Amino acid sequence: MIADLSADAPVDLSVTVAISTIGERLAGLALPAPHPGVDYLVLVQMPRGIPCPEEIAARADVAVHVLGSVGLSRSRNAAFDHATGALLVFADDDMTLEPEGFRALSRAFAADPALDFAAGWRSDRLPGAGPRGRRHWLHHFNAGRVCAPELIVRRSAVEAAGLRFDPEFGLGARFGLGEEYVFVTDALKAGLGGVSLPVAVGRHPSESTGDNWQRADLMRARLAMLKRVFGRWAPVMRLLYALRYRNRIGGPGRLLAFARGQVPGQPQEADAP
Repeated sequence: MIADLSADAPVDLSVTVAISTIGERLAGLALPAPHPGVDYLVLVQMPRGIPCPEEIAARADVAVHVLGSVGLSRSRNAAFDHATGALLVFADDDMTLEPEGFRALSRAFAADPALDFAAGWRSDRLPGAGPRGRRHWLHHFNAGRVCAPELIVRRSAVEAAGLRFDPEFGLGARFGLGEEYVFVTDALKAGLGGVSLPVAVGRHPSESTGDNWQRADLMRARLAMLKRVFGRWAPVMRLLYALRYRNRIGGPGRLLAFARGQVPGQPQEADAP
């Protein structure tokens, strides 16, 4: 089915945008103006007595919840407990959001009741042409690019499958990235289906964690992510990953270390972790 994303297509699915924040970052939170069919869920970890900006806390389309947990994946999981929309988007506190993009994705879900999750694009990465610039199915080999706030899920499908974000991955966890990719591939393994749609949903003004290819802890997280997703096929995927991202990983020594399951530039144990 070709989803109808036009503005005059019928929409009957509400969207909750879950925004993860922590500590004093809450004070700098900014949200788009209210938009029909979109509400915001602000999830605060380690609040440290910092109040939510009054102009946000007073809005009828905003709910604020203080969490006792730490870690981005645990914040994402709390969104399932507190969201009210039929669809759920995951976002961070330093992003510029485009509510009309979320509503365009909502129209895709309304047009296709079998659709379980979808990915839009950050506006700075939206392809202008080519296969990636058209609707296409997500799978293990193209879903690695999905990150907040691009991922939107049908809550009922996720709940029925018993899915949650793995708390071992994401900022504040043992492995500091990869939570969206692990979640999406878990959804695929559970039989859920998702598509990528050429819809801009926001932008990230600063460098994201996933853009850093030099920090040893993040390289270790990438190795763990590949092992978590591909299991016994991880050695093959490490090699393919090293070839695909060779310009980011670095020189031959770093590439060889990564392909062997070692953190480039660090004292090594093969097949870590």
